[in-house]
Amino acid sequence: MSEKSQMAARRKMTLALVLGTWLGASFLLLWVVGSSFPGVERAVVENEQLATRVGFKPGDAAAKKTSVAWVITGELNRQNFSSWNAGQLLLAAAALFCALRAGSRGALLGVCGAGALVLVLTFWLAPEITTLGRSLDFVPRDPPPAALERFNGLHGIYTSLELAKVLLLMLAVWFSFRSPAAARAADPA
Repeated sequence: MSEKSQMAARRKMTLALVLGTWLGASFLLLWVVGSSFPGVERAVVENEQLATRVGFKPGDAAAKKTSVAWVITGELNRQNFSSWNAGQLLLAAAALFCALRAGSRGALLGVCGAGALVLVLTFWLAPEITTLGRSLDFVPRDPPPAALERFNGLHGIYTSLELAKVLLLMLAVWFSFRSPAAARAADPA
C-alpha cells in the first residue's frame, strides 16, 4: 500500500471515528432524555417512601406535571440538551474538517446537512422550547394551558430534526467507507 493510500485510509478512519462518536453520543442522549420522565414515574411506583413525599401518586398526571420532581427533571433535560448542542457544534466542525480532508463528497454532504440541523436545534428550537417549557413549569394541566400545544409542536419538530440528523450521520458514515472506485461506478457522470 502506497503512502498516499495509507494517508487516505487514515483520513477515512478519522472521519469514521468522529462520525461514530457523534452518532453514538446522539443515541445515548436520546436514550437518557427519553427515559428521564418515565423514570420519575417508575421511581414513584417502586418507592413507597418517595411516593408519599413527591407530591403525586402514580397515575395522577395532573399532579405529576406540577410536582417539583417533574420540573427538576425538565430542567435537567434542558441543561443536557444545551450542553449536548454545544458539543454537537464542536463535533460538526471536526466532522466537517475530516470530511473535507477525506475527500468524500457524500460524507461531506451528510455532515453539512447534520451540521445545519444542529444550528437550527441549537439557536432556534432549543431556546424556544426552554423558554416555553419554563413558562409551563408548575402550571396546572386541567384545563390544558394555551402554550402547551405550541410546546408539544416545537418538541415534535425538535425530535423529528434530531432523528433526521441521526439519519444524515448514518449516511455520512456509509459514504465515508465507500471507495472512490465504487462511488464513480455508482455515479458515472
